[in-house]
Amino acid sequence: MKRWGILLILIVCSTLSGCTISHETDTPSDSKGVMTKNQVLTLASNHPLTTLDTDKLTQFGRLNNTIEGLYQANGDNNPKLALAKSVKVNAARTTYTFTLWKDSYWSNGDVITAPDFVFSWRRALSPKTKAPEADLFDGIKNARQILEGQLPASRLGVSAPSRFKLVVHLDHPMAELPQKLAYPLFGPQNQRIAEKYGKRYATKPRYQVYAGPFMVAKQGCSAYRWHMVPNPHYWDRKHVYLSRINVKTYRSIDAAWAAYDSGKLDEMRLIGKSNMKYYEKKADYTARPYSKMVLLNYRQNGQNTTINHLLQQKLTRIAISHAINRQALAKQAYGITSLTAQGVVPAGLSRGLKGTADFAAAQPEQTTLAYHPQTAQREWQTALDRAHTKCVTLTLSYLRGTNSGSAAKILRHQLETTLPGLTIVLKQRKQTINTRVAPVNSDLTLTTQRAQYADPLAMLSLFTSNNSANIGHWSNRHYDDLIDTASNAPTFNAKRWRTLLAAEGMLMKDQGVTPLIQPASTYLIKPKLNGVLYNTVGTQSNFKSAYFVK
Repeated sequence: MKRWGILLILIVCSTLSGCTISHETDTPSDSKGVMTKNQVLTLASNHPLTTLDTDKLTQFGRLNNTIEGLYQANGDNNPKLALAKSVKVNAARTTYTFTLWKDSYWSNGDVITAPDFVFSWRRALSPKTKAPEADLFDGIKNARQILEGQLPASRLGVSAPSRFKLVVHLDHPMAELPQKLAYPLFGPQNQRIAEKYGKRYATKPRYQVYAGPFMVAKQGCSAYRWHMVPNPHYWDRKHVYLSRINVKTYRSIDAAWAAYDSGKLDEMRLIGKSNMKYYEKKADYTARPYSKMVLLNYRQNGQNTTINHLLQQKLTRIAISHAINRQALAKQAYGITSLTAQGVVPAGLSRGLKGTADFAAAQPEQTTLAYHPQTAQREWQTALDRAHTKCVTLTLSYLRGTNSGSAAKILRHQLETTLPGLTIVLKQRKQTINTRVAPVNSDLTLTTQRAQYADPLAMLSLFTSNNSANIGHWSNRHYDDLIDTASNAPTFNAKRWRTLLAAEGMLMKDQGVTPLIQPASTYLIKPKLNGVLYNTVGTQSNFKSAYFVK
């Protein structure tokens, strides 16, 4: 059956075993009567285009518009089937059998098949590829052993018994699997093209093909200026309205603002700007919620034994948390639309079974994040005494070219003012390929972690003992057990919810990492741009059905 113009049909099964979920795609309402003739969108980017290889990316940015997978995020954190026509789940909820649509095509006209997914997933886990976010495959059968080098990638629990049938085997039930599979890393890759071009694959537009609504044009592509055009073979091509998307990387926000103000840009993101109040007054200003969190990490095993003794104390970390005025920090460094942290799980990421209780608000150890300067001073003095020192100098690193520079300076002022005997030395660090794992070259490290899928596990799993994102190496066996229990839950039930809350409560009570701010994503956007789908997890902007009105 063709997908054109078919209404959405969704049979949801949550507690029934052996059920089938079938999905057909909805048709968005057209607004061609009010569209302008010129449907060219020009966007700013904060990072140069370094690769077209989805396995090498940790921030997909604008490229997410060239990718489509089994599921697709739809803006409300509930993924819907995309390249998959239906999925059947076995009684134990450890085997997912996907039936793919037969009318989905790559941008070169090749049919998208189940072996393309098998090839893609195995490639992501292959030691030769070293996908930075390969940990996301954990839970799929044998993925952990493959990541640890105990098994070859060919042993991953995914197979294609037929051209349009994909079978995924899990080590244990994973209630969050559909949310994970909406992330671009789980999309297909054209095996024929990858093998044809070998080392050249995805290094330039001519060596890559695309499954999403757009493709990167072969001509005029450079690291700092490139553009996308509609994929002529995309299954829903008639609902892709933009004729071209230009993307340009600006080296400063001032340069991007000048381009936007002169009409050369239709959208730009505001990052690392000190005078945010100036932009907040603009009519084009908009702030969108996004599931990310600014965190303060503690190095507990550095070369200085006195500092180690200090930072290994829970009381030290709680004192630092109590000394931070998060409201002032948010307002001064990130703008009035950002939120103070309620835990490591961002607000709005996940709600209870009845859709009312927000997970972040239910975090049981909120008091560890409260601003109590006098309490902080008493706790800090006790911690210093236990470390047998009267003063200490700590280094604090932050990522260059982002809001974290301003945040680091404000944080230094707050901590030095409140905690006697503390001196903080700031250190810049450069952007790395794997943005989830910051280099540990300081005692304190500011990082920003984002949830790739809509579930508390997306954040809480980062702080298990063996996770590479846990750069402070905080470790608690009971916490690890709770995360394992939640990971093995077959459904989003009340017991799983309580288990995850207990885990976050444990992390916050110990301040294994200190959450600071949930920054909003702030933009300037031309008001005549319509139809953009904004996600709060994973990839942010989907321009598939975007258009300009008159």
